[in-house]
Amino acid sequence: MLKILRESAIERPWFYRTVMGLIAAVFIVSMGWWGFEQNKEDNIITVGNDHVSREEYLRTYQNMSRQYKEFMPGNIPEEQLKELVVEQLIASRLWTQAAKDMGIIVTPAEMRDAIAALPEFQRNGHFDPDHYRQLLASNRWTPAMFEAAFRADLMREKARMLVRESVAATTDELTGAQAALATQLMPSMPMEQAVSPQERALRVALNQKQQQAVRAYQEALRERAKVSVRRELM
Repeated sequence: MLKILRESAIERPWFYRTVMGLIAAVFIVSMGWWGFEQNKEDNIITVGNDHVSREEYLRTYQNMSRQYKEFMPGNIPEEQLKELVVEQLIASRLWTQAAKDMGIIVTPAEMRDAIAALPEFQRNGHFDPDHYRQLLASNRWTPAMFEAAFRADLMREKARMLVRESVAATTDELTGAQAALATQLMPSMPMEQAVSPQERALRVALNQKQQQAVRAYQEALRERAKVSVRRELM
């Protein structure tokens, strides 16, 4: 599944954004309601001025555990899963802060289009407002609550997209990608017959550099932020 997403990100970036939005929406809805009241003594992760409660951590852990069982059969060590959850929650807070610093906003029109495109909220191929409200209510969410959480996720994705689009592949990187493709070291991609070898190599090289840029930017965010984890609560 991860391979498919990576390949689609190269060939069809809008498809990638839609899929990521879908995953985010399913993730948000499946987590259910954890309330607005948080005990500060129960905060398990601190990222700057943002906090993650133990209850949010546990719900994220349960959700990720289900996802691993569904998409990647096999046991994953508990400690490894805990670390993955912690890293995901930290990254989420870091990118939220970055999006705010960048001045990123999500317009009402963008919200409407993104939500209306999610199959979970559609009936007969079209967005159904009643079904939307009913599905949220069944998970103890109001539209305002869900849209606030979804807007934050869209802001984070916009921030990542800005970082990705800030880089370009160099001649040496393009040459390296072409050589790798020639020796069959690069994975095959959908619609590869529809593009020239040079264009495919450019997309591969650019995608690799963009992923590296996002990782490097996130690492820089973490180095600047004050991050603490109370592992005794995990």
